[in-house]
Amino acid sequence: NLLEQSTVDPYYLSQPIISALRHHPDFSQILELTGSGKLEIGIAYGDVAEQLSAIPLLLQVMGLGPINSLEIERMLTLLRRAMIVETVAGKTDDKGLPFSAALALQCFANEYVFRETDEEKTAVEHLQQQIAALVEKGRDVPRSCVATLGAYRPLYSFPWAQELCEREWASDIMEVVKLQISEPQNEQSLRSSIPSPTSIRDTVSQSVREQYEENPYPRWIKTGMGSNGRSIGAVLRGAPLRFDLGDYDSPESPKILVAGCGTGRHVLATASRFSNAHVLAVDLSLSSLSYALRKTKELEISNIEYAQWDIMKLGSLGRQFDLIECGGVLHHLGDPLAGWRVLVDLLQPGGLMKIGLYSEIARQVIIRGRSLIAEKGYTTSPKDIRRCRQDIIAMAEDGNQEMTKLCNNKDFFSLSGCRDLLFHVQEHRFTLLQIGAALQAFKLKFLGFELQDRRALKNFTKSHPSKSALTSLNLWHEFELENPDTFQGMFQFWCKKN
Repeated sequence: NLLEQSTVDPYYLSQPIISALRHHPDFSQILELTGSGKLEIGIAYGDVAEQLSAIPLLLQVMGLGPINSLEIERMLTLLRRAMIVETVAGKTDDKGLPFSAALALQCFANEYVFRETDEEKTAVEHLQQQIAALVEKGRDVPRSCVATLGAYRPLYSFPWAQELCEREWASDIMEVVKLQISEPQNEQSLRSSIPSPTSIRDTVSQSVREQYEENPYPRWIKTGMGSNGRSIGAVLRGAPLRFDLGDYDSPESPKILVAGCGTGRHVLATASRFSNAHVLAVDLSLSSLSYALRKTKELEISNIEYAQWDIMKLGSLGRQFDLIECGGVLHHLGDPLAGWRVLVDLLQPGGLMKIGLYSEIARQVIIRGRSLIAEKGYTTSPKDIRRCRQDIIAMAEDGNQEMTKLCNNKDFFSLSGCRDLLFHVQEHRFTLLQIGAALQAFKLKFLGFELQDRRALKNFTKSHPSKSALTSLNLWHEFELENPDTFQGMFQFWCKKN
């Protein structure tokens, strides 16, 4: 099973799996019925959940992270509503329990981004009071009740959560209890072990930190890890990058800084990508760092050191690095170029840097989404983020192409992702000409892009076959003007300090 292999990131397999599941007769029938509205009234949740429980691949993919499909979101939203109606009505048998548990895992992974009606909210209050009363009396809590509540609220948020950890459960529910109670408790206990060498006083940094304390991003269950680390030179000179590094000589034990490591997904990939590396991973948010540290310990990775730092204060670190990676962070600073300058000063002469920055051209759709939020006065509360999503979905269904593009963005399918995508407190965007000027000012040599979509590279080289064209930011700028979706995620590029 590919999903169980340590080198495979499930994010890249989820769409092919969903496409394959559409050919499963039971799944496709239920998907069609929920999409057409024919299952809206009087849906027999237990029967449907039992059918879906017999599809192991569906259950597996639901437990590995947010599913990026509006069609499946509609199906799961409707089934969740039917589930709580049956549960509060006293139908607490275990019919379809594997699917109910997987739904709790999926909703926790997407941070409860699905639409929720007032009736559901009332039912959730009733259900949590019911469970609290059973726990207080020392009585058994039906497994279906645990799964149902876990599909609406994180179980760790209730005062009786620890009681559930101390009870015996079937494996389906044990997985829910582990993910929603044990692991968050573990993260909480790890916070005090993370060094915070400097205070964070910059007002923009404080605002950004608050955002990621509330919504650590990205929330992930499993990531792809390299099985055989290679030297930095071998990685960059080899396929698919094939960069010209000149006389660059790889350090035997590279010192790597990941500035803005978030919840650790990227830093773990970096730590396993390069052989004999020692990695310092820093971030503003203790919530993100404790998530990263928990995952690192679980995976028994020992070459990463975590610390809470503001990038603007890293100059006091007193260390030099062979490689610095900073993806998706500089554009959230008050002064991105000042932050970049701090990192350049920490880089050894001849050292390498991987930078990720938002594209002014590619993010026009995001700008339109942010304008909609400003017009409607949405706040960053979970309720408002959910309402905003429903507005965007409705506009997309009415044929608005820009909103359709937003709905196709992977970050649209989780609460923290949606907040990062559309509600961020600070965002700067760049053109490739601006990046070229910055590289010149910092005396950095542009080596090339690390592109997720290889089609862009293929199309570019069709128009510009010479090897030197690959490092011409002027030519890439012209290409982006003609192909504005090329750098939809962000520019991710490598450079070398002269």
